[in-house]
Amino acid sequence: MNDLESLKLIADCFEFMPDSSGAHSQKELPPLFLKHPIKDTVTFFGGSFNPFHEGHRECLDQCPEKNILIVPDRNPFKDVAAHDPVDEFFALAEKLRTTSYSLYPGFLLKKEKNPTSSWLPFVKIKQKNFLMGDDSYMDLLKWKNPEVIIKSLTKLYVVPRKFQKENYLAIESELLKWNPALEVHYLAEHPYMNLSSTDLRQNK
Repeated sequence: MNDLESLKLIADCFEFMPDSSGAHSQKELPPLFLKHPIKDTVTFFGGSFNPFHEGHRECLDQCPEKNILIVPDRNPFKDVAAHDPVDEFFALAEKLRTTSYSLYPGFLLKKEKNPTSSWLPFVKIKQKNFLMGDDSYMDLLKWKNPEVIIKSLTKLYVVPRKFQKENYLAIESELLKWNPALEVHYLAEHPYMNLSSTDLRQNK
């Protein structure tokens, strides 16, 4: 089995994800990739993570949810040179080895665009949450089919980076029109709010 096949097998073990064949299960996953069984609730944390930095780690550490699943993905709007998805995934897994955060590789296998609205509603978990930085939150209404995303969520956790609370509340009021039961939680400011993966790449 080559590294790409290993990545496919790992992804298939997340049987609640839409692309899983159902032939494998979480029980087959090593703790390097799955820190806790994920059954009734999951909190997704997505991004290109190129590179993963202290700001990303702060988002994870602040979130009170137990079953956080990191979902590395390509961002079609960012001009980033292609990297080996296998190397990227295993390097991130090693970096997070001693943490409580699980890691899903399936989106790194996709060559086509992968909007959140195309997979989130089909995740076979009762309670689906999302963790994101405030820059993503402020752009959420511009994502493809945002109404579909918001109606699929139970909780949304937002970590400060660039904006103020009054900016957040304007977005929240729009989101609640689609899903009045949605819980939006704003987490604390932190020392790494100015960190940017783009800046870190350019300053290498």
